Amino acid sequence: MKKTVLFLILATFFVACQQNKQYTINGTVADANFNGKNVYVQDTAMTTIDTAVIENGAFSFKGEADSTVLRFILLDESVQATAANRIPVLIEPGNTIEVKFDSVITVTGSPVNDAYTDLRNQQQELNKKARSIINEYNSAEAAGKMTDSLDAEITNAFEKVRSEMDSVNFSFLKNNIKNDLGKFIFASQWQMFKPEQQKELLGMTDDAFKAQPAIQRMTKRIENYENVAIGKPFVDFTMKDPKGNDVSLSDYAGKGKYVLVDFWASWCGPCRDEMPNVVKAYNQYKNKGFEIVGVSLDRDHDKWLQGIKDLNITWPQMSDVMFWESPVVDLYAIEGIPHTVLLDKEGKIIAKDLRGAELDAKLAELMN
Repeated sequence: MKKTVLFLILATFFVACQQNKQYTINGTVADANFNGKNVYVQDTAMTTIDTAVIENGAFSFKGEADSTVLRFILLDESVQATAANRIPVLIEPGNTIEVKFDSVITVTGSPVNDAYTDLRNQQQELNKKARSIINEYNSAEAAGKMTDSLDAEITNAFEKVRSEMDSVNFSFLKNNIKNDLGKFIFASQWQMFKPEQQKELLGMTDDAFKAQPAIQRMTKRIENYENVAIGKPFVDFTMKDPKGNDVSLSDYAGKGKYVLVDFWASWCGPCRDEMPNVVKAYNQYKNKGFEIVGVSLDRDHDKWLQGIKDLNITWPQMSDVMFWESPVVDLYAIEGIPHTVLLDKEGKIIAKDLRGAELDAKLAELMN
């Protein structure tokens, strides 16, 4: 009798363990166009491991997982192929996950998935605020009502929203960097974080994560950022001038002049908008110990040359015509253009990303 009771207890225990491996994903899709279409569960390699059909706006998956695992739910791209139709889900054994595809995709059913949904909701609200501020700025510009004080007010409001967005994103990653969902977001969106934040988050990850090729490139980029930080000497590189001759940054930097290294491209709208300010600064200070070296991220040699002509650029230029694949992008940890690096007479980096009035003020301080 005792043996029978013990057997029943053990059998119940093993059944319970088996059941605890099971998970369920229940989903709804607001867009009726997806009815009758497939929805997929994919792994991190984007390989489909399960398929269901959306019926009356709903679908369901059941499966087993020995441990917590990252999966992606993907709606049939034949209806609408957008990034919003694929959502990461952290599956935990024994859990029931609820996924809703609506104006905002929500995933609930575990603390991590709940936190990710909260993050996405916060991001949506902050994006709405940012768009409203941009519309306000554009409306004032179009109506001719823009003043310096209004410009400063709107700019401050936008920077406040952007700072809040940075804060919520960084806070989520700090709290989740040790789970697979946090690691995935960091690996795929690390560029939205400041280099010092990247370094902090990377330091919280395990060796296996750091060994991934993409993460090793990130690590190298962080090192490069520190190598070109303000106060460090310039890092040299060589490209071609418009005539095809080799030219190096060291041909100009550290030669007794202040040098502005201007990373730009003919296809870059903000670069073209800023260029009249750069031309003005060059004409004003070129005979007072000031030089500019333009470094183009163009991908078409003829368009690069046409841009030089159209924008009245008369200072030295160089490019390898490799677009964002140029080694200089990682070498100087460039996140976007226009990007400027100001060097002192000895070639030490003394400022970055000076534009418009800020550039004028800094040069006036140095030259007068």
